[in-house]
Amino acid sequence: MGHTDLTNLLEEEVSFLRIKVRIHCKRCGERFVLRGRMEQGQIQTGFKRCICDNCEFIVEVMENHA
Repeated sequence: MGHTDLTNLLEEEVSFLRIKVRIHCKRCGERFVLRGRMEQGQIQTGFKRCICDNCEFIVEVMENHA
């Protein structure tokens, strides 16, 4: 495997940006801090609903990581 092949492989694997997010429930006010990733302009964390069974929440980006 040449240098160019390795560079292309790394670029394909790192097609997302790791981020730290704060999720704030609109109903009960509970807050969660999670790690996620930014893919194609959307934040992916796997978070679906709050412990109060609410699925409406605010997602705020806290930090970006390489």
